[in-house]
Amino acid sequence: MTTADIVMEHALDLARAGTGTDDAVLDLLGQAGDRRVAVVMARRHLVERQDEAPDQSAARAVELLDAVLDRMPE
Repeated sequence: MTTADIVMEHALDLARAGTGTDDAVLDLLGQAGDRRVAVVMARRHLVERQDEAPDQSAARAVELLDAVLDRMPE
């Protein structure tokens, strides 16, 4: 399992649990560390998944990953 897969699954878990944005972002930042590419890939997989079958949890997970990317250095 890649780091992107782990980040994606964790973002989905947080989205399904209804975790608040700030707590979820801090959790995901801790998990991803400085691996921006892993977060980008996780987001890409979730967007592709949304294209195939819209899912509210996946949409929320994308929002969380967007917030993570906003806080990560480029």
